[in-house]
Amino acid sequence: MKIITNEQIFEPPWSGHVHASTLLELKDGVFLAAWFQGSKESAPDVCIVGSRRIGGVWEKPRVFADIPDVPQWNPVLRRGDDGRIVLYFKVSSTIQDWNTYIVESHDEGATWDSPRELVPGDESGGRGPVKNKCLKLSDGRTWLAPASVERGAWEAFIDVSTDDGRTWTRRPFFMKPDVNTGDKLGDGVLCVIQPSLWQSGPSDVSCLMRSNNKALYRSDSHDGGKTWSPLYDSGVPNNNSGIDLVRRRDGRLVLICNPIARNWGGRNQLDAWVSEDDGKTWKADLTLAFDPEPKQPDGRGTEFSYPAIIEMNDGRLAVTHTWNRRQIKFLILD
Repeated sequence: MKIITNEQIFEPPWSGHVHASTLLELKDGVFLAAWFQGSKESAPDVCIVGSRRIGGVWEKPRVFADIPDVPQWNPVLRRGDDGRIVLYFKVSSTIQDWNTYIVESHDEGATWDSPRELVPGDESGGRGPVKNKCLKLSDGRTWLAPASVERGAWEAFIDVSTDDGRTWTRRPFFMKPDVNTGDKLGDGVLCVIQPSLWQSGPSDVSCLMRSNNKALYRSDSHDGGKTWSPLYDSGVPNNNSGIDLVRRRDGRLVLICNPIARNWGGRNQLDAWVSEDDGKTWKADLTLAFDPEPKQPDGRGTEFSYPAIIEMNDGRLAVTHTWNRRQIKFLILD
């Protein structure tokens, strides 16, 4: 692979904070991106902001969703079966108490309706997709949302919808191996969040997720996401930072990650890894961003993180990622 487009979506908000982008390709080569933005992560002024790329030019970013006086987090875009665009996001002053809200657009992201709860009254710590895109199965009606909660020893699960995302059925938490991570988080128990999903056969679905044990963990389902294998070490290094992946039409998997085998390790390198055997083995293919300096001139930690990746209609790959918490980068890979 090679990078053929590498651009910033907007002029950097040098005094602000941006993070956790999501990406969707619309009609006629238009892209839609969203992220959260405010004075700093978890501040009450943080809202969901986004932009469209039309004719190769990004529109001026604008607010897609804002619930006053409470921070919003981790937007995730999805195209509904009926053509509408759904934007999921988390709402709460604390991550442990997230509620999931949605807004919808019926005019290709030009306007958005008012926010509403995905699962009214839910107090579980979040439903639906937590960071990465939903997966529509080949049966044409089942949507899987990669979900997780960050209470105590973090847990991940799958939310399932068979009515185009209008109602959801929560699956049990993934089963964890008994390992001692040595991490204070969870008192040494394995912690996992933010799965990324792919389908490799009519009933075969798999996922990778970040962990606090220096590696990405994996689980597999052979019944379309109803039941899942216990989690196991995938062999891919992870620094407990967000990932995303896509299964291309030719069957290859492309994973975007920070390839650092150290819990809470640096996020100063972002790579694309490729698997040609359904994720059994992986190899580094391309570095998307790297900076050896641990700090930026304004004092912020160097960070290239929280990627989103999709396969475009023409077979190329499109990626967005956080750039030092002050910019969202957009890349096209050929």
